[in-house]
Amino acid sequence: MTGLPPLGETQEAPPLDFFSSVAVMAPRGRDETVARQLLAKDGIASISVLSLTQLSELISQHIGAVLITEEALSGADADALALALDAQPSWSDVPFIVLANGTTGSRSERAAQRIDTLSNAVLLSRPLHAEELIRAVRSSLTARGRQHQARRQLEELQLRERQLFESEAKFQAIANSVDQMIWSTLPDGFHDYFNDRWYEFTGVPAGSTDGEGWNGIFHPDDQERAWERWRHSLSTGENYEIEYRLRHRSGDYRWVLGRAQPVLDKDGTILRWYGSCTDIHEIKVAEEQRHLMLGEMNHRVKNTLAMVNVMVSQTLRLADNLRDAQTSLQSRIAMMAQAHDRLIATSWAETRLPEVVDAALAAHRTGEGRFDIEGPDLEVGSKQALAMTMAIHELSTNASKYGSLSAQGGKVRICWAKKDDVFTFTWVETDGPRVSPPTKRGFGSRMIEQALAGYFQGKVELSYDPEGLHFKLSAPGSGLLL
Repeated sequence: MTGLPPLGETQEAPPLDFFSSVAVMAPRGRDETVARQLLAKDGIASISVLSLTQLSELISQHIGAVLITEEALSGADADALALALDAQPSWSDVPFIVLANGTTGSRSERAAQRIDTLSNAVLLSRPLHAEELIRAVRSSLTARGRQHQARRQLEELQLRERQLFESEAKFQAIANSVDQMIWSTLPDGFHDYFNDRWYEFTGVPAGSTDGEGWNGIFHPDDQERAWERWRHSLSTGENYEIEYRLRHRSGDYRWVLGRAQPVLDKDGTILRWYGSCTDIHEIKVAEEQRHLMLGEMNHRVKNTLAMVNVMVSQTLRLADNLRDAQTSLQSRIAMMAQAHDRLIATSWAETRLPEVVDAALAAHRTGEGRFDIEGPDLEVGSKQALAMTMAIHELSTNASKYGSLSAQGGKVRICWAKKDDVFTFTWVETDGPRVSPPTKRGFGSRMIEQALAGYFQGKVELSYDPEGLHFKLSAPGSGLLL
């Protein structure tokens, strides 16, 4: 094999057999010729080297081994050789076979230092013994091959480490960018990873929920149920899915949807479990509210239909003729519809008593100031508001037909109060025609005395005084919002 091109003429990578070649530098006599012939005969490639500068370049390119005579080490550019050896990477240690001059005792201290600089060197005495030389070279190349092998393994490890780091970085970026809590476990269910969203949600220190520590975050009522479902998935390999409550960093428990599925190898063996927790608290609360609303709506519709049924039955039974019955029913149903409209506007929550009174009297106001109204701004429940609306409507209709509102100058005083947790509501008619008790009780009086009193859990007094009708509702304060 011929030598490499002069330095600086090429930057191409050396051929593959370069790393198992021997650089031979023996400038005097026939040492180089004999050595290269012996190496060639044994199938070992060699490169003729003319200077330490060229040798330094071969060393920087990781030549397989160097066969050099002792006197060549004292040539020019010895410093370049030392620098090349110092610049070798940690895995590289070029082996030298030095053809020595004489015995160790006859070697000068300076010559010994030059050999020591090589670090990895063996000495062979001249004249050359073929077998000894070949064995030394073979041993050096074998050791050098192991260095290259270690280098490749190191590079593979570094590549895998870099790929693992990049993969881990990508996983972390993805896992922490989603608006979900991500976790993973070993095949036996041991939790060993939670993403940032988990710690942000729970507010616990990182690592404190590894292993089985996560179970303490569950609501006490959900722990056994969640454990049972998780153990079932671990034993069967089935996907895990369950709703439970987790303790939020605020201290409150919030509903989440927990899911997990296994990662299997080609034989179906579980390698890991990957899971997530999704905050569904708002959805869960909305669902519960919807069920409550449907239940409440069902209850209210039934009550309304029952009231309409009684209203129709009583009106038809007590009316003198169908026309009067039709008029009464239309008026009463219209008032119920108006009351329902107001309640829907407040989502069937509490409303204000002054608003209930004003709305119920709207159809009977003539602008003559015939109503004297006084009372505080109290809250009333939806059932109470509906019953009060119907009661005031009946009282107003009766007053317009037979009472104070049927006569010019007649007035009605309406007042209510809440004192010592007792609620009172009064309706007093004055300056109207003389009043006498009715010969029969109609729907209005029945509704006032029974339904209104029942909704407020109180009692009603209806007095037909000659000077005017008196109505009084007395109820506990809690009856306003039942």
